[in-house]
Amino acid sequence: MANRKKGRSPQKPPALSRQELVTRLREAEETIQAIRSGAVDAIVVNGPAGEKVFTLQGADHTYRVFVERMNEGAAVLSSDHTVLHCNRRFAGFLGVPLQSVIGSSLQDLVWPDDKPRLDALLRSASRKNCRGEIRLQSRKVVPFPVHFSLSPLRLDGTRAICLIASDLSEAKRAEREVRASSEQLRKLAARLVSVREEERTRITREIHDELGQSLTAVKMDLAWLAGRLPRRNTQMHDRIRSTLELADSINQAVRRISTDLRPGILDLGLAAAVEWQVQEFQARTGIQCKLQLLTQEQFAPDISTALFRILQETLTNVARHAQATRVEVVKQKERDQLVLRISDNGRGFDPEDPSISKSLGLLGMRERAAILGGRVDIASAPGKGTTVTAWIPLLSPEETGTIQESATMP
Repeated sequence: MANRKKGRSPQKPPALSRQELVTRLREAEETIQAIRSGAVDAIVVNGPAGEKVFTLQGADHTYRVFVERMNEGAAVLSSDHTVLHCNRRFAGFLGVPLQSVIGSSLQDLVWPDDKPRLDALLRSASRKNCRGEIRLQSRKVVPFPVHFSLSPLRLDGTRAICLIASDLSEAKRAEREVRASSEQLRKLAARLVSVREEERTRITREIHDELGQSLTAVKMDLAWLAGRLPRRNTQMHDRIRSTLELADSINQAVRRISTDLRPGILDLGLAAAVEWQVQEFQARTGIQCKLQLLTQEQFAPDISTALFRILQETLTNVARHAQATRVEVVKQKERDQLVLRISDNGRGFDPEDPSISKSLGLLGMRERAAILGGRVDIASAPGKGTTVTAWIPLLSPEETGTIQESATMP
């Protein structure tokens, strides 16, 4: 009997009638519809372990939790830009409770100066995705920078806008620190350039005064000795003559070194210094030069020195690398800027070539201009020559003079 009971197969549940099946199907369809519409908060499900109750809290519960956990601020705006919903992160940007944000107009939450920019963003957001930086009004009084990403949205057939706000305060703080550091480095570079020019001037004067005077005294003493030696002592006269020639050679080297350190003609103004440098370059290299001085005003010493050094470096590069036969130098004023343009018909180069763009000479020219708030542009291409243009802003007409002349050197 026990064996018979053991081997007995489990009984099948009684078959449901057609009417019961239709009723259960209708109930399931109604439940699914209620879940989809968010009309029910919980549902009882029969399972192997018995009945279980699942709390739904609306069909979008998972997405609400996700939005609340986001590190970005999020909000949904109505067509008139009222905040219909936002997460706590967005309210935290404003430093106010969540309840005081919902129902507010987004226009009332941004920094007053940024309202025109917000208007433009919202107009675009009604048609397409758009982005922009906006400052929010925070309880900290200072504006709170954020990056808005806006997208058009439809809610139950009504137009709305989805907004994601990213915190830019740390990025802006880092940007300010980098800018302050760059400004300090630029001031340091300006000071180093100024000290170097002052040192060059001092060394130039010492070389000219000390060595120049000493060499002159040596020549005078040699001439005195030659005048007192008997004419028949030809060997001594020849030695004195060769020594005088050596003194002349040393004197020329002293003048050349002094001029290379800082040409004294700079004291006469930038126009005179540019004209002298171009003439000296043409005589030394044989490259035909055309000079146009469309202004001969007097400028501040730092401006004159910077442009003169840029000219020197450019002409040095032309002599070394360009293989040019013609150079044109133009100095002029354009509105409130002083412009120096040096063009050659040489072989040119690719300005994007890292080995060239990081050249210390080019970096030095750019830094000299940047110290004065200006810039240096280089236009070139292989086989098409090179043009270097330096722009230096002028502070005021009173500082730059009023004389306008032009000169051309063939």
